[in-house]
Amino acid sequence: MFYIKNRFKNISVIYPGMSFIKIMYFVIVGRINFFVSRLKTLLYLFFGFFPYKTKINGKRILDEFMSKNGAVFISVHSGSYPLAGKIFYDNYPGHKIITPFYKFNKYSAYGIYKKLFKKININIVQLGGAMKEIQPVLTSGGSVCLFLDAVLPVKNWVKVKIFNKDISLSTGPLWLSKKFSKPVIPIYVQDKGHEIILNVLPEIKIVGKNNDLIMKEITNSIEKMILLTIKQWHIADNFLFQDL
Repeated sequence: MFYIKNRFKNISVIYPGMSFIKIMYFVIVGRINFFVSRLKTLLYLFFGFFPYKTKINGKRILDEFMSKNGAVFISVHSGSYPLAGKIFYDNYPGHKIITPFYKFNKYSAYGIYKKLFKKININIVQLGGAMKEIQPVLTSGGSVCLFLDAVLPVKNWVKVKIFNKDISLSTGPLWLSKKFSKPVIPIYVQDKGHEIILNVLPEIKIVGKNNDLIMKEITNSIEKMILLTIKQWHIADNFLFQDL
């Protein structure tokens, strides 16, 4: 009930004029997609079962930066998003990617995911002291992927407006991009039938812009990715109704 209640509140923020029945439709469809995506991910990680086609929309953007210095990817929890790791591995097998994981309770799948994803060059690290593991990856030409559509226990954040609500958003993408001279690139995953699609949006340029403008563009990209994946968007914490 906790997840259903929070998802209902989040959808209500996104679509304030929507009827109860339509909101419940998005709630139920979202939860079903969550369990289906988890099943797909676990079947692949444990048994190598992957009967799906994959596709990258915007691959030219990835090709440009993956062959150079990597990127700071920002994303949302949508579709079979953990399987983006397989798509990256199939297309860029020598490229290392690291992503922070918020282990919010003792029953988290963090340990299992960390071990299994290492097989495809994806390093999952726990939030809190993660920088000591992130830095070597980025300095050696690798990439980081940050999921921003959740309430995260981070020290560095700013208040932004998303779907006309004030929330806290991590400044991690901005800081990492500037420190390691890497582009900020929004990506998101969609499941369509027997196809898993990694969508790549245009780079958020950093040079010549002030921090407020950059964070605004990051916020806009998060909004866009949520709207594009609303039926497959999995977040169920108080992301859009935070008590700041």
